[in-house]
Amino acid sequence: MCYLTCLLVFLLTVAASFIQRVSGFGFGIFVMMFFPFFLPTYGESIMLSGLLAGTTALFVALRQLRHIRWRRMGVVVVFNLLASYLSVSCLASFGNAQLKRCLGGLLILIALYFLFGEKRWHPSFRSVRVQGVIGTLSGLMGGMFAMPGPPVVVYCIGSLPDKREYLATMQAFSVVFNVFYTLIRANVGYYSPSIPYYWLVGLVGIFLGSFFGARCFERISPVMLRRIVYLLMLVSGSVALV
Repeated sequence: MCYLTCLLVFLLTVAASFIQRVSGFGFGIFVMMFFPFFLPTYGESIMLSGLLAGTTALFVALRQLRHIRWRRMGVVVVFNLLASYLSVSCLASFGNAQLKRCLGGLLILIALYFLFGEKRWHPSFRSVRVQGVIGTLSGLMGGMFAMPGPPVVVYCIGSLPDKREYLATMQAFSVVFNVFYTLIRANVGYYSPSIPYYWLVGLVGIFLGSFFGARCFERISPVMLRRIVYLLMLVSGSVALV
C-alpha cells in the first residue's frame, strides 16, 4: 500500500466530507474528480468512494435523525436501487479509459446544470412519475459513477424548504444508496484487499471534515461552496474527457 496514495485519500476525504456536511451532498462528485487518476482501477475508485460517502452520510444522519423525512424517500429509493443494480451489472463491459471519459462528460453536464440551469426547472415533486425519473437517474449515476446525489438534491431542495430537513434527508438517502451499492459492487468484483486500509485512512478524514463542516454549517454560504465545487468539476471533467 502506497503512503502517497494514503495521504491523498486522507486529504481528499477531509475536503469531501467538509463539502458534504455543509451542502448536503458532493462527496462522490468531489472525490471522483481525483480517485480514478491515482487508484489502480476505476472499479476500486467507485467502491472506495461509495464506502466513504456512505460513512460520512451515516455520521451526519445519526446526528440529524429527528429531521429526516422518511415519507419523501420511498419511490425515489425503489427506482434508484433498480437502476443502480442494472448499471453496476453492465459496468464491467466498459474499459477504464471509456469510463473516465464518460465520467468527464457527466461532470461537465452536472456543473453546467447547477451553474446555469438549476432555477429554470420546477417540476411537481409530488408526482410519482417525477420521483421515479429522479430515482432512475440517481441510480444510473450512482451505479456507474458513485455520484447519485445531484438528481436527489434537485428533489430534496424542491420538496424540503427547511435546510435541516434537507440536510438530514439527503444523508439518509446517501446511507441507503451506498450500503446497497457497496454490496452489489463487491458482488461483481470491485472489492480489493487494499480497500479496508484506505477506508480506515479516510475514516479519520471524515471525522475532521465533518467536524469543521458542522462548525461552518451556520456561517458559510452553501451556494458559494457549491459554485466552487462546480467550477472544479468543469476543470476536472475537461481533463478526464480529453
